[in-house]
Amino acid sequence: MDMTSLWGRLAKLQSFFQDGLNVDENSHLPEADLRKISLGNLYVYQQQGVLNTFETGVTPSVRKVILGEYFGITDRDSAIETLNWLSQAPSQTMFHYAYTAFLQGGGNISRKWLNENEELKEHTDFRNDCLEKLETMEEKYPDIEQAGIVVSKEEMGKLGVLAWDAGRLNFISRLCLEQEYIVKEECMQCINAAYEMTKEVYTNWKDYAYSYVLGRTLSMGTTNMIGLAEDLLTDTKSPWTYIKW
Repeated sequence: MDMTSLWGRLAKLQSFFQDGLNVDENSHLPEADLRKISLGNLYVYQQQGVLNTFETGVTPSVRKVILGEYFGITDRDSAIETLNWLSQAPSQTMFHYAYTAFLQGGGNISRKWLNENEELKEHTDFRNDCLEKLETMEEKYPDIEQAGIVVSKEEMGKLGVLAWDAGRLNFISRLCLEQEYIVKEECMQCINAAYEMTKEVYTNWKDYAYSYVLGRTLSMGTTNMIGLAEDLLTDTKSPWTYIKW
């Protein structure tokens, strides 16, 4: 089964059956720690986890599916490899090339720009990934605008998808710790890396959230995370409503 389609269907079901925000009333993390942890909250909320604790609150069975089937993480070595990959912001790098091609005018003109780009000539696999991302961008841009994620192509370029990489790095590292693939110190390195990646790029939780949703849309082909983002931005139980960016 195509995992992109499976992931999309699961997300829709999880969103449909979402029963409010889960928080631990007895948790009192320092604000600085909660701010870092909260970078993973869109993924946590999607999986009905706990939003204000270091522990994700995701059940072991769901954790195993996410790590193994979505990310190919089955042991320590694959965990380290994937976390290193996420820490390099692969989606944002690909977005840069696909978006620049997107602005060339679309269709064959945009594809020609990518195919003839000197920086990509020695990296054919990556170039092919960029071409695929460009196709998704062209197809989904009307949906992205209609969902209110961006109001213009220019805004999409400014927003980028760095939050999609950072949010997953945060969340997946915590799952790897809970699965005992990595140790606490390694997990904290990932959490700190995600924070450093984003702290100067965004100025508020809304931009971060919309960047995450944009990244997921271009990867999964659906804008259905926007509702969860709005919940986290408006529900007073969400740390995003009382922790400053």
